Amino acid sequence: MTTLYSRSIQLLLLGLLLTPCVKAQDISLSKLNVNTTNSEMAPMVLDSTLYFISNRKSSVLVNVFTQDDQHLYKLYSAPLEPDGRAGKVTLFEPTADQPLTSGPITFSPDGALLITTLNQTRELSSARHSDTENQLRLYQSYKRRDSWQTLDEIPFNIGNYSVTHPSLSPDGGMLFFASNKPGGYGETDLYVSRRTATGWGTPENLGETINTPGSELFPFYHPSGKLYFTSDGHGGMGGMDIFYTTYSTQWSPPVGLEAPINSSADDFSCYIFPDEATGLMASNREGSDNLYQFKYEMIFCETPNEVVEDVYCFTFYEEGDFDKDTVPHQYRWEFSDGVQARGDEVDHCFPGPGFYEIFLHVIDSITGEELYAVANYELLLEETKQVYFSAPDTLPLGDTLTLDAQLMGWGEMEPVQYFWELEENEEIRLGKTIQHIFRKKGTYTIKCEAYWEDNQLCSYRTIVVE
Repeated sequence: MTTLYSRSIQLLLLGLLLTPCVKAQDISLSKLNVNTTNSEMAPMVLDSTLYFISNRKSSVLVNVFTQDDQHLYKLYSAPLEPDGRAGKVTLFEPTADQPLTSGPITFSPDGALLITTLNQTRELSSARHSDTENQLRLYQSYKRRDSWQTLDEIPFNIGNYSVTHPSLSPDGGMLFFASNKPGGYGETDLYVSRRTATGWGTPENLGETINTPGSELFPFYHPSGKLYFTSDGHGGMGGMDIFYTTYSTQWSPPVGLEAPINSSADDFSCYIFPDEATGLMASNREGSDNLYQFKYEMIFCETPNEVVEDVYCFTFYEEGDFDKDTVPHQYRWEFSDGVQARGDEVDHCFPGPGFYEIFLHVIDSITGEELYAVANYELLLEETKQVYFSAPDTLPLGDTLTLDAQLMGWGEMEPVQYFWELEENEEIRLGKTIQHIFRKKGTYTIKCEAYWEDNQLCSYRTIVVE
């Protein structure tokens, strides 16, 4: 409880004014070693295996071309080494025998379900002699005893239009995709289908906050709840750019990823690793579609400020004297938040930060009649400028710790990026809300740094794992 003297007329600025600590933040960008002179795009990672599509020549015996004399796209996989390099690239076996296009892929979290893109007409001779465009469709397959079963079309029944670029939510309950189905907002829109007891439900358009008169493509739903996607309709840096949005009661306005991830070229089809500090994407910034890895290179500030709990409770008392010779007298305190209290010394908790007035009167304690006003005072309570997050003082070894960051004391700031350092020599985590499990007992300093506009601020808490 903070003590305030009523005679001290003051304007109180509660909270330590912090100077943002200076630190270096950069985003490294490097080409993956799977690129060829053809096109590579739509990266996806599961169990340390990279999946992507490419129109490189896939067979020495058969050449299949589009009307533009380009090889059709096929789905490939390659093991990811600990240093980030990819191993030997091979055709993805479950779609290797498809004579036409094999498109982007998504997996359920347990790896038992895959959904990929194939041409609706899957016979090469039929496609060549067809008078209608061969539409793209989503097909799914389940793994049984380490073998993938038959690829079956997902029956959305949305007409003779393409459905492509699938992305499953981490719980497997939502399937996001792109389609050029008429009746949307643009050339291609993003949709979601929800899993029901009988299969996938009727697709729902994600609405005009996300979809534009242009093209929205390549959705990727991240475990953090962010929906990443590609668009040329949200006023990015040029061409196609990568954006993200989140859903509360509605989708938030999309936020474009910063340079050098987005550029004046076409930047599209991303995969973001769970820590959000590393990701993969495709870009034609060097003339052809190549796969790139980007990574936030972080050097945390060396002197972060410890997180503090803002307190808005005070003890007020009056040191002055009044005439006690005639009738009993008493002090009455009135606070502008609507609370009154009587006594030489009173405790009061304000509801939160803000500007308040305090009035002090002398009253007749028997009749309650106000005899005269002593004074009135002004009080300004402000939030401490900090990256606030709560954490227990102690945590049992092996328990999951959930951390949620909030930039305090700066008002509404958007967008804000939060970076976490939980253990020394461990990778930096990115995200407003993260979870972590400590594997060793000890005392840990958890740091969180916020970035917004041209500002940064770093705070820490200490936790004992026992």
